[in-house]
Amino acid sequence: MPYYKEPFTFNFDVQQIAIDSGVDAVDCAALYDGIKEAQASEEGIIFNRIGSGSGLDSLGAGVQTGLTVALLGSWQLLFPAGNYIATIAGGNLVGGPNGDPVAYSAGVQTLLIQSANSTVVSASGSNPDIAAIKERTDRLPDSPASEGTAQEAVKQAKIAVALSS
Repeated sequence: MPYYKEPFTFNFDVQQIAIDSGVDAVDCAALYDGIKEAQASEEGIIFNRIGSGSGLDSLGAGVQTGLTVALLGSWQLLFPAGNYIATIAGGNLVGGPNGDPVAYSAGVQTLLIQSANSTVVSASGSNPDIAAIKERTDRLPDSPASEGTAQEAVKQAKIAVALSS
């Protein structure tokens, strides 16, 4: 018996996560939330796990590592057939048969946006405005005497911007 968590239908018998008709973008965080809920459901607890997630480790100052969702076994996403481009973003999606997390759907091109070095930045408080950044960078020399001088000026400007945040 399938389990539904909008916009995902988890078909345990065929190990596919069907995406609702009309949905052409999947967010990895929403997918992972749906996977956890489906695995804990009455239907899901009698089957092997659907997937696992890693990442979102805090690096401090509102910065986190990116999310990677790994589909286990033969699980795959299945978009409805049609003539459109489907996107998967907001983290990395891996796994599936032969390392393919997306099942074939007639006419659908899938854009899987992955990152080998992803981070999530959450801003709080005030950020320096454009004028403040411009003021600090305008103080950089136009023609530095040496590469070391330019590097030191850039370093000082970055420190000044960071301290004003």
